[in-house]
Amino acid sequence: MKEDSLSDLAGSVLRGQAERSRELAEAALAAGTPPERILSDDLIPAMDVAGSRFESREFFLPDLLLSARAMHEALFLLTPLLAKREIQPVGRVVIGTVAGDLHDIGKNIVAAMLEGGGFAVHDLGYDVAPEVFAQAVRQHSADIVAMSALLTTSRPVMQAVVTELERVGLRDQVSVLVGGAPLTDASAAEIGADGYAPTGSSAVAVARQMIEGHETVPTSVPDSAIVVKPDHAASKSVTQPNTSVASRSTAARSVAVQRSPAAVTSRELVKQTLEFRKPAYLPRQLWLLPWAQQHHPEEAAQIERDFPPDIVTVPVFCSEPVPGQGNAHSIGTFVDAWGCTFHNLQDGIIGEVKEPLVTDWAGTKHVRFPREKLTIDKTQIADFCRATEQYVLAGTCPRPFERLQFLRGTERLYLDLGRPPQALRDFLARLHAFYIEELTVWAQTDVDGLTFMDDWGSQHAVLISPDLWRELFKPLYAEYIAIAHAHGKHAFMHSDGYITDFIPDLIEIGLDALNSQVFCMDVEELGKRFGGQITFWGELDRQHLLPNADPVEIAAAAQRLKSVFHHDGGFIAQCEFGPGARPENVHAFFAALAGEVD
Repeated sequence: MKEDSLSDLAGSVLRGQAERSRELAEAALAAGTPPERILSDDLIPAMDVAGSRFESREFFLPDLLLSARAMHEALFLLTPLLAKREIQPVGRVVIGTVAGDLHDIGKNIVAAMLEGGGFAVHDLGYDVAPEVFAQAVRQHSADIVAMSALLTTSRPVMQAVVTELERVGLRDQVSVLVGGAPLTDASAAEIGADGYAPTGSSAVAVARQMIEGHETVPTSVPDSAIVVKPDHAASKSVTQPNTSVASRSTAARSVAVQRSPAAVTSRELVKQTLEFRKPAYLPRQLWLLPWAQQHHPEEAAQIERDFPPDIVTVPVFCSEPVPGQGNAHSIGTFVDAWGCTFHNLQDGIIGEVKEPLVTDWAGTKHVRFPREKLTIDKTQIADFCRATEQYVLAGTCPRPFERLQFLRGTERLYLDLGRPPQALRDFLARLHAFYIEELTVWAQTDVDGLTFMDDWGSQHAVLISPDLWRELFKPLYAEYIAIAHAHGKHAFMHSDGYITDFIPDLIEIGLDALNSQVFCMDVEELGKRFGGQITFWGELDRQHLLPNADPVEIAAAAQRLKSVFHHDGGFIAQCEFGPGARPENVHAFFAALAGEVD
């Protein structure tokens, strides 16, 4: 449906005009329009168009959330009237993010799309236990249970929900719909779900099929804030070989020794790679997350012994104590140096901010910038750098977009970015000034490279419009890179998700190395378009391959990355050992790339 064929109310929803949508709904009701007609003729078509535009990348997350908010303003008026007239919804859905997972923005999008599609939705929130899902199904006479998850470790919890529904005798009465980063259509079937939806609008389509009794067909519609595009090998059901890391350590050590000629230090090897000066070996770096150290301590230690890293991060030496309370990777709460409180449900994983500090961008005077982080001890940093032959990264990592999320809350920030107020722009300028000061201090040390980060992608598209990104954030990153280069250092950036749209801009402003989830994008296309212009700083797919593939598939994927990205340099063998990853797969990745470059 084209926008020019929509009613005024539907058009206001599509444009994200919340107050106008409520006013038009009130006027329609006052004129005697039945509430069910407003729903079917105005709200459902508007959200269908919004979902289609989100999938086609005409809309981005702020646009979709603004439309959802406008739809809710009108729906709030209709819901009690529909109930009074005993108008039945399309179906009844209970939805939640499963136990152990605090991520809920994807779930919120799906819930809004389902409501906009005429479903009665009972949102259970996040960290929802299996028995709570079952109780809600019984309480609300639900037709569908919809489950969302972001963490790889959440997949077994989804299966536990299905098991609980079976235990209490409700499984035959309800359909199970799942979505989220760790899932594909194949893995959804493995856990016993009836349907899998990669996007909010496809969730509506699959839910309607479930209600109508049709066979559900998993879709591959692009774009979602919560879904990962599987690699061709990721969704295979494989039998893991009975081969431990330790049993292969002798062979791996012999390979590791061969890749380290005395004439080339790790520092020089990384520089050769970044500058496309034909390194004899691929530099490597393991990102060892606390989860892996807690769940696989012996295997993690063995991997580090077999494949010593070429890149390290210097410890932070400050003359003034940096504020903070708790442990960022432990169950409970952690307060960071900015005063943001993170809630965590699992050991070894970083939590989520649920009570943001900023309720209005016009009132940010209470936000305290941690200037203690500027009191670094350059002498100790110099001593560390002299004592190692490894390439040393600075112990700081500016993240302007993510810091805004921590301070404001993710969903609120996306709504703000739909129409950025001047007060937000003013605060971002203050934040950027602090990061400039921090990076300048670090640039004056003996480290080899500076780092910054922001996660800019969902699993199939960038999160905000490229035009807005280029207006608000690209200039900030350009200044960070300029500081690094002015002091003879390289600039490294990390950004999760699909970010193909932004890579030409990052090359243009001189970024040296980019760490991204290349398996969320077209790996070969990335190599064809950008190989030889920027160093791809890893990484192997950690949401499907590392948890699910076997070492043979891992080795093939590693060689694929090397063949695509290495052009007399330009590729660092980087891999994250985090939640759900199998240690033998991490080992296989580094073993496959340990030899001399062909």
